[in-house]
Amino acid sequence: MDMRGQHFIIDAYECSEDILNNAEQLKELLTKAINQLGMEILSTHFHSFSPQGVTGVIGISTSHVSIHTWPEHGYAALDLYTCGNQDIWPALKAILEKIEAKRTNVYELSRGEESNNKPVMKKINLTSNASIEKNIESRSLFQLRDDRGNEWDMKQLKEMTAGKHNILYHGASEFQDILLVEANDLRLYIDQELQFCSLDERHYHEALVYPVMEVAASNERVLILGGGDGLALREVLKYPDVKHVDLVDIDPMIIELAKTNPSLLAQNNRSFLDSRVHVHIKDAKKYLAGELQQYNVIIIDFPDPVNSILSSLYTKELFSKVANLLSEDGALVCQSNSPEDAPQVFWSIGKTIKRTGLYTKGYNVIVPSFGLWGFHLATHEKISRKIPNISVPHQALPTNMETMFEIPSSIKEEQENAFVNTETQLKLHDLYQKEIKDLY
Repeated sequence: MDMRGQHFIIDAYECSEDILNNAEQLKELLTKAINQLGMEILSTHFHSFSPQGVTGVIGISTSHVSIHTWPEHGYAALDLYTCGNQDIWPALKAILEKIEAKRTNVYELSRGEESNNKPVMKKINLTSNASIEKNIESRSLFQLRDDRGNEWDMKQLKEMTAGKHNILYHGASEFQDILLVEANDLRLYIDQELQFCSLDERHYHEALVYPVMEVAASNERVLILGGGDGLALREVLKYPDVKHVDLVDIDPMIIELAKTNPSLLAQNNRSFLDSRVHVHIKDAKKYLAGELQQYNVIIIDFPDPVNSILSSLYTKELFSKVANLLSEDGALVCQSNSPEDAPQVFWSIGKTIKRTGLYTKGYNVIVPSFGLWGFHLATHEKISRKIPNISVPHQALPTNMETMFEIPSSIKEEQENAFVNTETQLKLHDLYQKEIKDLY
C-alpha cells in the first residue's frame, strides 16, 4: 500500500446554520463527494446533538473523512486523510460551497514516505465581496509548490523562506494563489511568480505609465486593464488633468488587499481611495463588450501570457475592441514581456496590436528584479515627433525618455519572427513557454 498521503484540516466559517444542523444532509454531501472521488466507503456514522450540532465520520478504504459542526456559530471543522496523490481539493471545495461557507482556513499536510510535514496554510474567501483578514504571520505555514512559478522566482522564494521574512498575506482566490511577503523589501507573488519588488517596481510602473500619459493629447479619461495592486494607478493620479479612471481587474482579493493592507497601501499611495477612481471587478473581455465611452489613455497591464487563458488577452480581437475605445488623439500602452528573454513574444504582441490599424512604437527599460522589460506604445496617428519629457514628479526614470525607445539590434533581428495572435490561432502562450524554457 502507498504510504504517501494527503491530510486536509479545514475551518469553515459563516456557514448555513440550517445545513450545519442537518445530519442527513451533511451525510449525503460527504457521501456524494467520496463517491465522486471513486473512494470505497467502509462505515458511516452521523449523530445529532441536542439542541444543535452534528458530528459525523465516514471510514474509507484509504482512511477517513469527518465533520463536526457548531451551527450557532456558523462554524464547521472538517478533516480528511487519504493515501495517494489524487486531487481531492475540488470535491472539498464543492462541500464548502454546499454548506455555504463564506471563508475558510485550509491546512494541507503531506504525510507518509518522503513527506514534508510543514503544513501549507491558506485563507480562502468563497464570496467575491468578502474582506481579507489578517493572515497568520508564520513561516512554517507557507510551503513552496513545485508546480507553480518559474525557476528564477523559485530560487528567490527558497532563499526568502529559508531566512527572515514576514508573510503579510497568503491566500487563494478563485483565480490564483497570492503571497504578499516582507523582507528587506515588499514583494507580491501570484502563483509563485514575482509581480513586483518595492525596491525597484517604480522602474516598471513609471515606464508603463509616463510615455503614454505624455504622448496622449489629454489625460482626462483613463482606462487601466489589470494593475490590481494600484501601483500603475498611483502614477496615473500624479497627472492633474486626470478626471476619471476606470480600473478593471478580475480578482477581488487583489483589489481588497491593495485597499486594506497597510504595507501595500503605503506602496500604492492609497491610490484606490481617490474619488476619481472607479473599480470594476470583472473579466476584461466582458468589460470591453459593454457600452463604454472612449478613453484618452488606455493602459494594459495584463500578466504574462503563460497559458491559453492569459494568451487570449493578447489577441487581435481584444486589441481591436481597445483600439475602438481609444480617442482619435489618445494613446495606448501594453506591457509586452521581456524583449531579452522572450523577443518573439515581445514583437508578436506589438505586431498583433499593429494589425488593428494602430501605429506602434516599442520601447524597453531595465527593471533590476526582472532584467530588460518591454512595452508597446500605440496611437491612431504615427508618432513622428519626439517623445515628450516627464512632466510630473518621478524617481526611477530620466526626465528625457528618448533612450527608452532605443532597442538593441540583437532584439530587433527577432522582429521578423513575430506573428499575429488571434482567437482562432492562439499560440502566444506556446511561444512564451518555449522561449522561457530555452533560457534554462
